[in-house]
Amino acid sequence: MNKFFGQIPKPDPYDAASIAQAASELERSHYGGRNPDDEFGPDRFPPRKVDIPNADDSEEVVEDFDSASLPVSQGRDDEIHEGATGKVVEEGIEYLAFYKSFRDFLEAPARKRWGIFFIKKRCVALATDMIFSTGESFSDCQNALTAFLYTHELYHYRFDAHCLQMEATRGDPVYRPYRSRVAKRPISEWHEESIANFYGLNALRSKISDDYYIHYIPNYPQPIVDYLCDLVANSPGAYADGIKEEQQWSRKNQMAQQASAAFPNAGTSDLKSLVNSTIRLGMNLSNPRESTLSSFLRLNKCPVYWIDWVKDGKSVLVPQATSLEEINDFIIRYLAGVKDHHSDHSYYLIDNGEKVKLPNRHRYDLTNHEFANIIRKAGMTSPKFFSERNRTSVWRKNVPRSQKLPSLIPSKGGAR
Repeated sequence: MNKFFGQIPKPDPYDAASIAQAASELERSHYGGRNPDDEFGPDRFPPRKVDIPNADDSEEVVEDFDSASLPVSQGRDDEIHEGATGKVVEEGIEYLAFYKSFRDFLEAPARKRWGIFFIKKRCVALATDMIFSTGESFSDCQNALTAFLYTHELYHYRFDAHCLQMEATRGDPVYRPYRSRVAKRPISEWHEESIANFYGLNALRSKISDDYYIHYIPNYPQPIVDYLCDLVANSPGAYADGIKEEQQWSRKNQMAQQASAAFPNAGTSDLKSLVNSTIRLGMNLSNPRESTLSSFLRLNKCPVYWIDWVKDGKSVLVPQATSLEEINDFIIRYLAGVKDHHSDHSYYLIDNGEKVKLPNRHRYDLTNHEFANIIRKAGMTSPKFFSERNRTSVWRKNVPRSQKLPSLIPSKGGAR
């Protein structure tokens, strides 16, 4: 893996249309003109429709990746914390970006387009959280995040393309039966998501080897790499195992078994082994010109877009803000906070001996600075905060916490 995967290519629209047309012709021959969803059920894997608004309530805006208008500076301290991290911890990486198959070219969202879609509002919100968690620039946070997400979603394209090649040469459907089967399994068995996260994290570093050792050099500031590793570790189900390199071989084998189940009548065990090993060829991601992909389906043929849903010029995607009421429960119930003194704000002494300041109640939700200050005083990262939020049913069960963590912002004589 090298930094190529953080440098997103600009695909040719003609190539993208040709791939979609070829896939359509092939699937018509497979299904005899029938809708594949009628046979395999609706497309639910990967979960690319998380919290997408009703088309009647907003306008869908799709922009080419390299021409979209993005913020060039970080969010302000006094802006409401939008909590995009929490939805990733709850739903998975597809909350921020999704891969839409060339097989679904005519389907919503983004009709008559396929490829990788970054959800603009949510990516900006996540990059803003990264700023307050790492102290790094918005530019570095946004660049690292898009490199990670691009590589994660590119893995989905890579396997889809490999399956299309198999279908073109062997004649049997592979990809849709596989997706349908996985959609019915628990999220812990979505092996493709674990592998995609693993390659996504690998895109953040370069591999250097000598005669004796393998070294990994970060391509981005280490606090940013640490943040994204923490985000993956606190994600749901198979997503979380993307940080475990030692599990990827097993995950790939299990993914191959899920896909090879599309051939229930493969015959002898030798033939089944051949089918399985052929599928397994499509599960690596190494360079722009994958040796097992034809030139027609090279990785740089996959289109990349920004997408959002707007009304009156503003995104309608609703953030998961953290309310003052909830943070009060977090401090008192989870951190065993005890009121220390009162002035314009309420101060609490929490379990690790630190003082935290509960913001005044003139606003309903926390700002970026207030959220970052409180959780870091508690020794927690943003992904860990939301992971514990889910585990404790919003600070109601299994509280207070059993393990006290030292502050990530060493106190210097009083509350900050």
